[in-house]
Amino acid sequence: MKHLLKNFSTKLILTIAFIAGLSSYTKAEDIQMVIKEERANCTGMGPQTCYLVKYRTSKDWEFFYGGITGFSYKPGYRYTLLVTRTKRTNVPADASIYLYKLKRVIKQQKISQGSGTQQNTAEANFVFNHKWNLIQLNGITQDQSPAYLIFHREDQRFNGSAGCNNIFGAYEFSKGAITFKQIGSTMMACSEEKMRLENDLINMLNDRTFRYDIADQTLNLYQGNKLVVMFGMSDLETGPVTEPSKE
Repeated sequence: MKHLLKNFSTKLILTIAFIAGLSSYTKAEDIQMVIKEERANCTGMGPQTCYLVKYRTSKDWEFFYGGITGFSYKPGYRYTLLVTRTKRTNVPADASIYLYKLKRVIKQQKISQGSGTQQNTAEANFVFNHKWNLIQLNGITQDQSPAYLIFHREDQRFNGSAGCNNIFGAYEFSKGAITFKQIGSTMMACSEEKMRLENDLINMLNDRTFRYDIADQTLNLYQGNKLVVMFGMSDLETGPVTEPSKE
């Protein structure tokens, strides 16, 4: 009798463990995805590089922060993959809600590399489609700062506020870097605090090149390995944004 009870208890424990395992990994599905031939700078738990991917419903490249079990990536090749995507439950805050496992490489195509002077599409759309509010400058958090930038796709110009005055200028994206050029501003006087912020921001940006990366909600600028400017995204205001007159 004791032997039977022991066997029953063991089977019950194994059954519970099996059910618990199923509850952590549910709703598996096969999906098709395209992996771009180059990675992009991004920020997850820290600065990193991410795959750029497209799904069947994607219009533009999207950041892919996780990994794909069984997939061996080689830069310069564009991959079309069939993967099994499994949705997890009880996921830690810093982990992906999905697990991806390679099922089959549908296509592997060598892509000729261009000059590399243009920003990749996923990063471009992310930058151009948002307003970027200053949240940190030289390691100092800027609470409710009025300073912001908006980048314009068509003419490689930006405009915004440096805290007091409207600012405007040119920018240039290269691979992993951004350069600010020819920054100008209106000439209104403000409080000493706002003017100090404005001078610090303009002096930081003007005619300088920064390494950058993009997180889910921030645009981060680096000098060497030091984070010197951080912008947080918000929605663009309705209607066209015009550059102020330089007169």
